[in-house]
Amino acid sequence: MTDLSRVLAKVDTERLYQHVLRLEGVKHPIDTPDRLRQAADYVHAELAGYGLLVRFQEFRVEGWDDTFRNVEGWIGDPGAPAAVLINHHDTVYNTPGANDNAAGVAVMLEAARVLGQEEGVPAVRFVSATLEEGISPAARARVRESARRLGLTDERQRYTSYRVSRLMKQHAELVAAADMAGLSEADAMAQATRQLADQLPAPLLAHLEDIQAIYAGLTSASAIGITGKIGSTAWVDEALRLGKKIQFCICLDEIGTTSHQEHSQRLPEGVSYSMMQTFKVDAEREIGNWAFLLADANSGPIAQTFCAHCRDEAIDLPHAFFQMPGFQQIAERFPQAFGSDHAPFWRAGIAALFAFDTANWRNPFGHSGADTVDRLDFDHITKLCKATIATAVDPGLRG
Repeated sequence: MTDLSRVLAKVDTERLYQHVLRLEGVKHPIDTPDRLRQAADYVHAELAGYGLLVRFQEFRVEGWDDTFRNVEGWIGDPGAPAAVLINHHDTVYNTPGANDNAAGVAVMLEAARVLGQEEGVPAVRFVSATLEEGISPAARARVRESARRLGLTDERQRYTSYRVSRLMKQHAELVAAADMAGLSEADAMAQATRQLADQLPAPLLAHLEDIQAIYAGLTSASAIGITGKIGSTAWVDEALRLGKKIQFCICLDEIGTTSHQEHSQRLPEGVSYSMMQTFKVDAEREIGNWAFLLADANSGPIAQTFCAHCRDEAIDLPHAFFQMPGFQQIAERFPQAFGSDHAPFWRAGIAALFAFDTANWRNPFGHSGADTVDRLDFDHITKLCKATIATAVDPGLRG
């Protein structure tokens, strides 16, 4: 493959849209397990249709009867060091998940289609993981049972009183703030409960204590693969066990929401634009039309290559790149950066770039029923797909 511009010209925005349209819908292991299986079937069929070798990676989780499936396709020599493009195809219980994360799946599928047509492509693995969202199904079922038993929710998971709804929202905000301050999930939840203790009715306090028991003893690092990123952790663990060679990973999650309105963009507390490498980012007016790229200490070269391709005239993707420290420092200071399927790679010492749209710092519709295809910016998604393809095969990284 020698003519990158010719290859990138094959990226088809209509195909990206159609993938999101077909994948949109709740895909949850408890509420819609059939839909979750159908999403994996769809990814498998698409990859196979592009001529890739494809498999399901099946695994079980403790306390649950169902078998779960990641999907993996590959091109190139399976024994050669590979770039990995990873995403997740599950959703939380109440969202159609167009942005989180059908858009990420769509970029991976279109990258696979385009690269599958080329000769001489270096090894690339395309992985769509399940169970990225939240705690294991068994633990989630225990949380739901606790809330119903204590009279806090109805059969549709709705809070039965405004007071409980308001306090749970406050609790979540306090947990998020504590996460940002570097506390583990367990410590963050315990601290939030203490801060609200004098306002909590007895049933709600008992429910929060039930939840905290699930997180007991977990650190920010050890929680990866337990309180989320379950499928990707299973894939990384198997890859290491089997001796699969991985050069680097690009993780695509919540990539498609932009805004050209002033003050549409916020940043995490403690982060400023001066701390980031930016391209066509309007920091003064706080315009939210750029991709956010995170890399740990091992992943800087991949991020710099990705940024270079974004600046290419044929792609022209506004972006901000935040270089993070090593894994242990991230765990202690920035645990919120473990928020997607790149985290198991970082923990294993594998270079990985996380590309996303800043999630709740820009998008008010995440994890809600409003996460629909009509809210996505497909010109932005197309540019991100092109930058992903270019980076995956870049000779400077694949030598």
